[in-house]
Amino acid sequence: MSTSQFNILELTIPSYHAALIQGKTSCSEVIRQYLARITQHDPTLKSLISINTKALDTAIKKDSETIHHLQNKVPLPPLHGVPIILKDNYTTSNLPTSAGTKALQHLHTNQDSEVVTHLLNAGAIILAKANLHELALQGTTTSSLGQTLNPYDLSRTPGGSSGGTAAALAANLGLVGCGTDTMNSLRSPASACGIVGFRPSTGQVSCVGIVPVSETQDVAGPMGRTVGDVRILYDVMRKKKRPEFVCEKPLRVGVLDAYFDLDLDVGCSQEVIAENIIVQRVVRNALDVVQGGLDINLVPVDCDPTWALSNLLANADTQPFEFRDCLDAFLQSPCILSTPYRSLQSIAESGEFDREAVTEVFYAALQEPDIYSRTTKEYQSRLGTITALKKSVRQYFHKYNIDVMVYPHQRQLVVNVGATRQPNRNGVLAAVTGNPAICIPAGFGPSTASAPRGIPIGIELMGRHGYDDDLLDVAARFEQILRARKAPL
Repeated sequence: MSTSQFNILELTIPSYHAALIQGKTSCSEVIRQYLARITQHDPTLKSLISINTKALDTAIKKDSETIHHLQNKVPLPPLHGVPIILKDNYTTSNLPTSAGTKALQHLHTNQDSEVVTHLLNAGAIILAKANLHELALQGTTTSSLGQTLNPYDLSRTPGGSSGGTAAALAANLGLVGCGTDTMNSLRSPASACGIVGFRPSTGQVSCVGIVPVSETQDVAGPMGRTVGDVRILYDVMRKKKRPEFVCEKPLRVGVLDAYFDLDLDVGCSQEVIAENIIVQRVVRNALDVVQGGLDINLVPVDCDPTWALSNLLANADTQPFEFRDCLDAFLQSPCILSTPYRSLQSIAESGEFDREAVTEVFYAALQEPDIYSRTTKEYQSRLGTITALKKSVRQYFHKYNIDVMVYPHQRQLVVNVGATRQPNRNGVLAAVTGNPAICIPAGFGPSTASAPRGIPIGIELMGRHGYDDDLLDVAARFEQILRARKAPL
């Protein structure tokens, strides 16, 4: 078997499996190459928290399985030998699960999360676990275990909270990855790192065994360099056979113009205003390119006033009401084999976390339990707001007769290292309504000394609830025309 010339850069699952079938590479050779790249690049990027020391041994066993499958003319399992980067809030029985905080860096479980079980049953190899924003509470991947850097510009963050996974995939340190999304966390780092991040419809993928933030808003989802890989991974995560690609009808795409402009009422610096102009130009140009290459109608959509970001954050976000209960229930669950802390209160008292990285969600129920709990009128009010938002989004899809809604994922570029908040992100609407949403590369900002290729800018598409496959079809068609993914220099 000749493997010396095989190139793993920008490798996809189909091309990898084709190479295995043709004898051009092996699972162990691919793992060795990824491990070598991790050794070379991750000391700078700081995208990973732990490496699976048994990954190569597993790959060697997969090589024997490859031979068996080929000799018996049995198709390879969908993730056979695929090296996966897991966000470090997915529990794994053979590796600790930190949730990006020093307090939990020695947390061990006696079983894998349900998604990880699906991945392993489909033949995957867990290569490493990635850094995330402290307890997955914001969008710069700043944690007490390290600050992940953006591979396109080492002076900037990679977005978040699934920023370690995104940075690793962007830099070709793994083939595909898994993240989570409570507000923006799969799509924000996808936008910032030039990859694909997919937030499925709420309830499509099990969150059992994943360190929680909000029962109402949490989802687990796939990340990759292509929509095709994301779809293969998603089908395993939800354990459902992928339907045939059938979405070839003319598309009606609703453009949320209000999600392009900055909310100048809250005050913005000249730098942010300039960045917004760049973002708008890149995303508008991407839409023009797609319209020129597809049978597509772009339909301007006047947003319901309740969709304003300020309203969603103030009146729909359930995180501060659910975080303490959800985290405490997880830490006290039977799957926990060992951890020094069994509650949010004990973590807070330990001081083993980054105080600047955590948000008001961390403190809310600790400081004002009479307000921030699931028994209050304010919490019920937020659930009522979410119900109204879901109805409003359904009505707009019907009113404009559109297949998807489109907008930039964020209205400014990803922030510089040192900032612990990423403002002006548009992913909240999908997060609170539970609609599926996907972010794919749209292009790059201008080249600079620290970003020779420019800063990646993502375009987000939101679909109807439960129509995940239709949304993935549309995203694949956009990607095929745009071809905007470029590896960092």
